[in-house]
Amino acid sequence: MHDSLRSLLRHRKAAVGGSLLLFFLLLALVGPWFVMDPSELVGRPHQPPSSAHWFGTTGQGQDVLAQTVVGARETLAVGFAVGALVTLVGALVGVTAGYLGRRVDDVLSLTTNVFLVIPGMPLAIVLGAYLPSGPLRMVAVLTVAGWAWNARVFRAESLALRGRDFVSAAVVTGESHARIVSRELLPNMASLLGSSFIGNTLYAVGAQVGLEFLGLGDVSAVTWGTNLYWAGNDAALLTRSWWIFVPTGLGIALVGFALTLVSSAIDELTNPALRVHKPAPLPRGTTLPVHVDRPAPGVLLSVQDLCIDYATEKGASRVVDTVSFDLAPGEVFGLAGESGSGKSTIGSALLGLLPSSARVTQGRILFNGMDVTALEGAGLRAFRWRQVSMVFQSAMSALNPVLTLGEQFHDTLAAHGRVSRTASYARARELLGMVGLSPDLVTAYPHQLSGGMRQRVGIALALALEPRLVIMDEPTTALDVVVQKELLQRMLELKQRLGFAILFITHDLPLLLALSDRVGILQGGKLVEVNTSEGLRTGARHPYTQLLLSSFPHLVAGDVSVTPHPPAVSELSVARPSTRIAAIPGGHR
Repeated sequence: MHDSLRSLLRHRKAAVGGSLLLFFLLLALVGPWFVMDPSELVGRPHQPPSSAHWFGTTGQGQDVLAQTVVGARETLAVGFAVGALVTLVGALVGVTAGYLGRRVDDVLSLTTNVFLVIPGMPLAIVLGAYLPSGPLRMVAVLTVAGWAWNARVFRAESLALRGRDFVSAAVVTGESHARIVSRELLPNMASLLGSSFIGNTLYAVGAQVGLEFLGLGDVSAVTWGTNLYWAGNDAALLTRSWWIFVPTGLGIALVGFALTLVSSAIDELTNPALRVHKPAPLPRGTTLPVHVDRPAPGVLLSVQDLCIDYATEKGASRVVDTVSFDLAPGEVFGLAGESGSGKSTIGSALLGLLPSSARVTQGRILFNGMDVTALEGAGLRAFRWRQVSMVFQSAMSALNPVLTLGEQFHDTLAAHGRVSRTASYARARELLGMVGLSPDLVTAYPHQLSGGMRQRVGIALALALEPRLVIMDEPTTALDVVVQKELLQRMLELKQRLGFAILFITHDLPLLLALSDRVGILQGGKLVEVNTSEGLRTGARHPYTQLLLSSFPHLVAGDVSVTPHPPAVSELSVARPSTRIAAIPGGHR
């Protein structure tokens, strides 16, 4: 907790927003002691700013500076009180409904939905008209009108956490429901609680000012809302007395700006993906011109001295370090390594999918002689999927859940040329049949398919434009070994039929040795060894490769049927791919 607060204080947005917010809080707490009575008539009406009255006077002769300073106290007090109450009520109702479920969830969700259906502002107006005047009325009105949306948000979050193992462990150990909610669920929603409180406070300040401006507050009190109410009644706009409403309006805007900055800082600190870092700088003198070299004979893809850096708070972090390898047409080349070794980053770089914080700082990726790292805009769009496509790791995430399979094929084909929906559907049926699925599935949605079927659809989409290279980024994750075997056997059959090459990325070394013509081993971003599958199994040179092989005790020569390979090649050289399909055994995971 202490480290989180320290990180928040060091965050630029949090520092600026917190400083502004602290200024207004101090102004609201101690400011009224240093200004005159805001209700006292001290000068001529509509007097502009002067040495006697720094912010001028109102249409009734009151000091604008005093009204602005004193009005901040009740406005901010009501805002923070409503923010806290709305967050508390919404969290308790939402978490209770999501965790307990069944009838409790039905009742609480029905109540929440009723309040969501009722428009918030009319509800606040009706309640404000019947409750006694005063700041407590405003707190009650805004709390009743604003808690329901927060309850929906916290219910959704608790539903996601309810199935986690640590909650199940708490249930098994006999913890009470109240303790599970307070000690297991709510602490895991700390960032959501913080951002909700800030957002609710911002809502409360705006809603309070709006209601009071309409005359639904206590017009005899001095708040920012009543300041604007009296400015309107005194015709400040018609008389061009801008100084009457500008200070209050500026105060409201600055408080809203400060709360927004703090909320954004909390989001960025709790979700690293939202943090914006400067890209890693290129070495001095380095340029990335688009050029085409004469491709080497028998080479489709050539990765040359590739370095990729990620920008972090502590500086550039190198995740791919001087990696070089070649891939021949029709070859299956495997990249293996532990998580974080840079496998998927290389695949992303090949398609220009690196995040904004990552940059290729050295080397080239040549596809048929063209440097793809320098492609941008229309050139990159034309290159993707026509020349190189990808089968993503999670088929359910890669497929749009609200579009039928036929529509997703049509989107892919239409993005690369004018094609009718009829032609797209015909091509989709053909591709689905190629991967062993029924052509009638063009009208199905992704959720109607099993994991293996969805991954087959991903393969069919990857082959829609007949690319020369298909990147398979851990496509068998979460699939059982039988489905893996069928899926990859089908992929090899299609490769043999269509002649494309495969860059297979996975941490499953036995699978790679069964599938690939050659395998590259990555460790800490470095390519430590490249050899044929048979060469790695029988004569691995690098200690890390030997360690990986030893982690699979069953991995012996009889486990995998490997097709004959050409004579041994030197490390990092291009070997001609086998023309036969390797048999992929199952049950050796």
